[in-house]
Amino acid sequence: MSANTTPDWSSEFEHYKQLSREVLTKEDIINFFNKNQKAFYLDTFSSSWAKMMEAYEVAESLNSDQLNKLEEMQWQDMPESLKLFAYDFCIKKGFCFTGTYS
Repeated sequence: MSANTTPDWSSEFEHYKQLSREVLTKEDIINFFNKNQKAFYLDTFSSSWAKMMEAYEVAESLNSDQLNKLEEMQWQDMPESLKLFAYDFCIKKGFCFTGTYS
């Protein structure tokens, strides 16, 4: 199958997968998060963003008000801890990105 006949989501997925291979440091993760919001929503089949938010809520012992405030924030303004958690959950361990890390 040539690159021209693959569906758009597939090529986007490959694009983000390649980008994620260059992520090595905490700063890289934050930069990836800030610049690649769409990468966190590619996995529509398993609702990884929603599941990540549920897991983050538990991990950080957040109440519903705190969680709502987070969800209303601008993407770039979200806390570093959420960016790191989301990257690990959605990208590093995410369904679509399985196999990105060896």
